[in-house]
Amino acid sequence: MTVLSVLIFIFGLIVFVSVLNASAGKVPSVFGVSVLQVKTGSMIPEYQIGTVVVAKKVDANELKVGDVISFYSLDQEISGEVNTHRIVKIEYHGDDNRPVFTTKGDNNKENDKQKVWPDQIVGKVFYNLGTVSGSVIGIFQNPNVIFFVIVLPLVFITFGEAFNLVSMIVESKSQKKEDEDAVSKEKN
Repeated sequence: MTVLSVLIFIFGLIVFVSVLNASAGKVPSVFGVSVLQVKTGSMIPEYQIGTVVVAKKVDANELKVGDVISFYSLDQEISGEVNTHRIVKIEYHGDDNRPVFTTKGDNNKENDKQKVWPDQIVGKVFYNLGTVSGSVIGIFQNPNVIFFVIVLPLVFITFGEAFNLVSMIVESKSQKKEDEDAVSKEKN
């Protein structure tokens, strides 16, 4: 039971931190893995509108031409939104030889106007979960639904499990003390 309590507590903490990141305008991420939905047709035929992709945070130096990445766009039309496009060119800048990426949607005629710097990258897309109804994903993108359906119950469960864990530790210490006292009495 203790292992289950610890696992539930850790899971709740991870979800809580992920939700805090999401409320700060960042994509939720668990162990560097994010789940995103493609919202436009710029990546057709690879990814249809509504496709859910999984992206993993990677070192920018590991990326290569042809990789599909999700990133916070600096394009004025969608500034700050997450965009998922393919790397078509890599240049290196500065004394530290930092990579900067030129991206393009597979279905777009031109490269993206804005370059992508390593700190903008959410992750490299490594899995396609398929197309999901926008309304289903939309429900879970609503902050109120996330809070009342996921966060609030997880907070209660996490604190409940933390309380149970502390109670078990206190009880174990108390039992150990009683056992030591009993052994001490037997010796006298």
